[in-house]
Amino acid sequence: MNLNASSQPGSLPGSQKDLLEKYVNAVLAAPASLGLTATRDPAEFWERHVLDALKLLTFLPKNLLDATLRVIDIGSGNGVPGIPIAIALPGWSVYLLDASNKKTGFLDMFCKSNKIENAIVLPGRAEILGHHPKFRGQFDLAFSRALGKLPTALELSVPFLKRDGLLIIPHGYTYQTELLRSQRALNELGAALQDSKPYSLNKIVNYTALTFLKINDTPETYPRKVGTPTKRPLLG
Repeated sequence: MNLNASSQPGSLPGSQKDLLEKYVNAVLAAPASLGLTATRDPAEFWERHVLDALKLLTFLPKNLLDATLRVIDIGSGNGVPGIPIAIALPGWSVYLLDASNKKTGFLDMFCKSNKIENAIVLPGRAEILGHHPKFRGQFDLAFSRALGKLPTALELSVPFLKRDGLLIIPHGYTYQTELLRSQRALNELGAALQDSKPYSLNKIVNYTALTFLKINDTPETYPRKVGTPTKRPLLG
Protein backbone atom coordinates (compact mmCIF):
# COMPACT_ATOMS: atom_id res chain seq x y z
CA MET A 1 0.00 0.00 0.00
CA ASN A 2 1.30 3.43 -0.93
CA LEU A 3 0.63 5.14 2.38
CA ASN A 4 2.00 8.49 1.26
CA ALA A 5 -0.76 8.62 -1.33
CA SER A 6 -3.48 7.24 0.91
CA SER A 7 -5.46 10.47 1.00
CA GLN A 8 -6.85 9.49 -2.41
CA PRO A 9 -9.16 6.43 -2.62
CA GLY A 10 -7.77 5.45 -6.00
CA SER A 11 -4.32 4.87 -4.53
CA LEU A 12 -5.50 1.92 -2.40
CA PRO A 13 -4.98 -1.63 -3.69
CA GLY A 14 -8.25 -3.07 -4.94
CA SER A 15 -8.72 -5.78 -2.30
CA GLN A 16 -8.02 -3.39 0.57
CA LYS A 17 -10.22 -0.66 -0.85
CA ASP A 18 -13.09 -3.15 -1.29
CA LEU A 19 -12.76 -4.28 2.32
CA LEU A 20 -12.62 -0.70 3.56
CA GLU A 21 -15.76 0.13 1.60
CA LYS A 22 -17.46 -2.94 3.07
CA TYR A 23 -16.50 -1.67 6.52
CA VAL A 24 -17.97 1.78 5.82
CA ASN A 25 -21.21 0.22 4.62
CA ALA A 26 -21.40 -2.02 7.70
CA VAL A 27 -20.98 0.91 10.08
CA LEU A 28 -23.63 2.99 8.30
CA ALA A 29 -26.04 0.04 8.18
CA ALA A 30 -25.65 -0.76 11.88
CA PRO A 31 -28.58 0.02 14.22
CA ALA A 32 -28.52 3.55 15.61
CA SER A 33 -28.71 2.04 19.09
CA LEU A 34 -25.06 0.99 18.77
CA GLY A 35 -24.02 4.63 18.53
CA LEU A 36 -21.31 3.95 15.96
CA THR A 37 -21.61 7.18 13.98
CA ALA A 38 -23.80 10.22 13.42
CA THR A 39 -22.60 10.36 9.81
CA ARG A 40 -25.03 8.92 7.25
CA ASP A 41 -23.17 9.75 4.04
CA PRO A 42 -20.63 7.09 2.93
CA ALA A 43 -18.36 9.65 1.23
CA GLU A 44 -18.26 11.78 4.37
CA PHE A 45 -17.50 8.79 6.58
CA TRP A 46 -14.74 7.68 4.20
CA GLU A 47 -13.16 11.14 4.28
CA ARG A 48 -13.51 11.95 7.97
CA HIS A 49 -12.78 8.54 9.41
CA VAL A 50 -11.18 6.02 7.05
CA LEU A 51 -8.79 8.40 5.30
CA ASP A 52 -8.03 10.13 8.59
CA ALA A 53 -6.96 6.76 10.01
CA LEU A 54 -4.75 5.99 7.03
CA LYS A 55 -3.26 9.47 7.10
CA LEU A 56 -1.90 8.83 10.60
CA LEU A 57 0.27 6.04 9.22
CA THR A 58 2.12 8.45 6.96
CA PHE A 59 3.71 10.04 10.04
CA LEU A 60 5.48 6.82 11.04
CA PRO A 61 9.04 5.89 10.05
CA LYS A 62 9.09 3.50 7.10
CA ASN A 63 10.90 0.83 9.12
CA LEU A 64 7.86 0.59 11.41
CA LEU A 65 5.48 0.19 8.48
CA ASP A 66 7.55 -2.75 7.28
CA ALA A 67 7.90 -4.31 10.75
CA THR A 68 5.71 -6.81 12.57
CA LEU A 69 4.18 -4.71 15.35
CA ARG A 70 1.77 -5.20 18.21
CA VAL A 71 -0.59 -2.22 18.07
CA ILE A 72 -3.51 -1.06 20.20
CA ASP A 73 -6.38 1.28 19.34
CA ILE A 74 -7.60 2.58 22.71
CA GLY A 75 -11.24 3.63 22.75
CA SER A 76 -11.79 2.10 19.32
CA GLY A 77 -15.54 2.79 19.25
CA ASN A 78 -16.69 2.13 15.69
CA GLY A 79 -13.28 0.71 14.79
CA VAL A 80 -11.43 3.87 13.72
CA PRO A 81 -8.52 3.98 13.34
CA GLY A 82 -7.94 0.32 14.23
CA ILE A 83 -9.87 -1.49 11.49
CA PRO A 84 -8.58 0.63 8.57
CA ILE A 85 -5.06 0.20 9.95
CA ALA A 86 -5.47 -3.58 10.31
CA ILE A 87 -6.73 -3.79 6.72
CA ALA A 88 -3.91 -1.60 5.39
CA LEU A 89 -1.15 -3.42 7.30
CA PRO A 90 -2.01 -7.11 7.65
CA GLY A 91 1.45 -7.81 9.11
CA TRP A 92 0.51 -5.92 12.29
CA SER A 93 -1.50 -7.35 15.18
CA VAL A 94 -4.06 -4.65 15.95
CA TYR A 95 -6.00 -4.77 19.22
CA LEU A 96 -9.32 -2.88 19.31
CA LEU A 97 -10.02 -1.85 22.90
CA ASP A 98 -13.38 -0.43 23.91
CA ALA A 99 -15.53 -0.43 27.05
CA SER A 100 -18.82 -0.84 25.16
CA ASN A 101 -19.86 -4.47 24.72
CA LYS A 102 -22.28 -3.43 21.97
CA LYS A 103 -19.52 -1.78 19.96
CA THR A 104 -16.97 -4.53 20.51
CA GLY A 105 -19.63 -7.06 19.50
CA PHE A 106 -20.08 -5.26 16.20
CA LEU A 107 -16.32 -5.04 15.65
CA ASP A 108 -15.83 -8.72 16.45
CA MET A 109 -18.59 -9.80 14.08
CA PHE A 110 -17.31 -7.63 11.24
CA CYS A 111 -13.69 -8.79 11.60
CA LYS A 112 -14.62 -12.47 11.81
CA SER A 113 -17.13 -12.26 8.95
CA ASN A 114 -14.51 -10.65 6.71
CA LYS A 115 -11.52 -12.72 7.88
CA ILE A 116 -9.56 -9.78 9.24
CA GLU A 117 -7.47 -12.14 11.31
CA ASN A 118 -4.91 -9.59 12.51
CA ALA A 119 -7.57 -7.52 14.33
CA ILE A 120 -8.18 -8.66 17.93
CA VAL A 121 -11.21 -7.22 19.70
CA LEU A 122 -10.60 -6.43 23.36
CA PRO A 123 -13.67 -5.54 25.45
CA GLY A 124 -12.93 -3.72 28.69
CA ARG A 125 -11.82 -0.58 30.44
CA ALA A 126 -8.41 0.91 29.77
CA GLU A 127 -8.09 1.70 33.49
CA ILE A 128 -8.29 -2.03 34.26
CA LEU A 129 -6.58 -3.63 31.27
CA GLY A 130 -3.76 -1.10 31.55
CA HIS A 131 -2.71 -3.03 34.69
CA HIS A 132 -3.13 -6.52 33.21
CA PRO A 133 0.25 -8.25 32.64
CA LYS A 134 -0.87 -9.43 29.19
CA PHE A 135 -1.35 -5.85 28.03
CA ARG A 136 0.62 -3.46 30.23
CA GLY A 137 3.87 -2.47 28.57
CA GLN A 138 3.25 -4.90 25.70
CA PHE A 139 2.62 -2.69 22.66
CA ASP A 140 4.97 -1.10 20.14
CA LEU A 141 2.44 1.45 18.97
CA ALA A 142 -0.82 2.91 20.27
CA PHE A 143 -3.49 5.13 18.79
CA SER A 144 -5.95 7.20 20.80
CA ARG A 145 -8.52 9.10 18.78
CA ALA A 146 -11.52 9.70 21.03
CA LEU A 147 -10.56 9.59 24.69
CA GLY A 148 -11.32 13.19 25.59
CA LYS A 149 -8.80 15.75 26.78
CA LEU A 150 -5.13 15.11 26.16
CA PRO A 151 -4.06 14.46 29.80
CA THR A 152 -6.82 11.82 30.07
CA ALA A 153 -5.87 10.20 26.76
CA LEU A 154 -2.24 10.03 27.86
CA GLU A 155 -3.02 8.36 31.17
CA LEU A 156 -5.25 5.77 29.52
CA SER A 157 -2.77 5.03 26.72
CA VAL A 158 0.87 5.30 27.81
CA PRO A 159 0.74 2.35 30.26
CA PHE A 160 0.08 -0.04 27.35
CA LEU A 161 3.32 0.89 25.59
CA LYS A 162 6.71 -0.75 25.77
CA ARG A 163 9.59 1.56 26.57
CA ASP A 164 10.47 3.37 23.30
CA GLY A 165 6.95 2.68 22.04
CA LEU A 166 5.00 5.39 20.22
CA LEU A 167 1.56 6.87 20.87
CA ILE A 168 -0.22 8.83 18.14
CA ILE A 169 -3.09 11.15 19.08
CA PRO A 170 -4.83 13.22 16.39
CA HIS A 171 -5.83 16.63 17.71
CA GLY A 172 -7.42 19.86 16.59
CA TYR A 173 -6.01 23.37 16.50
CA THR A 174 -6.04 23.71 20.32
CA TYR A 175 -3.26 21.16 20.75
CA GLN A 176 -0.68 23.68 22.02
CA THR A 177 -2.89 24.66 24.95
CA GLU A 178 -3.57 21.00 25.68
CA LEU A 179 0.15 20.21 25.61
CA LEU A 180 0.82 22.88 28.21
CA ARG A 181 -1.87 21.33 30.39
CA SER A 182 -0.33 17.88 29.89
CA GLN A 183 3.21 18.41 31.19
CA ARG A 184 2.47 16.81 34.54
CA ALA A 185 0.86 13.82 32.83
CA LEU A 186 3.84 13.36 30.52
CA ASN A 187 6.33 13.62 33.39
CA GLU A 188 4.48 11.22 35.66
CA LEU A 189 3.62 8.67 32.97
CA GLY A 190 7.14 8.53 31.52
CA ALA A 191 6.44 9.97 28.08
CA ALA A 192 7.54 12.93 25.98
CA LEU A 193 6.30 14.70 22.89
CA GLN A 194 8.33 13.53 19.91
CA ASP A 195 6.65 15.38 17.05
CA SER A 196 3.60 17.35 15.95
CA LYS A 197 2.53 17.27 12.32
CA PRO A 198 -0.30 19.38 10.87
CA TYR A 199 -2.35 17.63 8.22
CA SER A 200 -5.41 18.21 6.12
CA LEU A 201 -8.49 16.35 5.06
CA ASN A 202 -10.28 17.60 1.97
CA LYS A 203 -7.73 20.46 1.78
CA ILE A 204 -8.70 21.79 5.21
CA VAL A 205 -5.69 22.04 7.55
CA ASN A 206 -7.06 21.91 11.06
CA TYR A 207 -5.67 18.66 12.41
CA THR A 208 -2.40 17.79 14.10
CA ALA A 209 -0.92 14.34 14.63
CA LEU A 210 0.83 14.34 18.01
CA THR A 211 3.44 11.62 18.46
CA PHE A 212 4.63 10.72 21.94
CA LEU A 213 7.59 8.52 22.86
CA LYS A 214 7.57 6.40 26.00
CA ILE A 215 10.94 7.08 27.62
CA ASN A 216 10.47 5.51 31.08
CA ASP A 217 8.37 2.80 32.67
CA THR A 218 4.98 4.07 33.87
CA PRO A 219 4.56 3.92 37.67
CA GLU A 220 2.17 1.22 38.87
CA THR A 221 -0.15 3.97 40.15
CA TYR A 222 -1.31 4.64 36.58
CA PRO A 223 -3.82 4.40 35.14
CA ARG A 224 -5.89 5.25 38.20
CA LYS A 225 -9.22 3.59 38.97
CA VAL A 226 -12.13 3.64 36.54
CA GLY A 227 -13.40 7.16 35.84
CA THR A 228 -10.65 9.01 37.70
CA PRO A 229 -8.52 9.94 34.64
CA THR A 230 -11.56 11.71 33.18
CA LYS A 231 -12.85 13.29 36.39
CA ARG A 232 -9.44 14.31 37.76
CA PRO A 233 -6.97 14.53 34.85
CA LEU A 234 -3.27 15.02 35.53
CA LEU A 235 -3.12 18.73 34.84
CA GLY A 236 -0.18 21.09 35.14
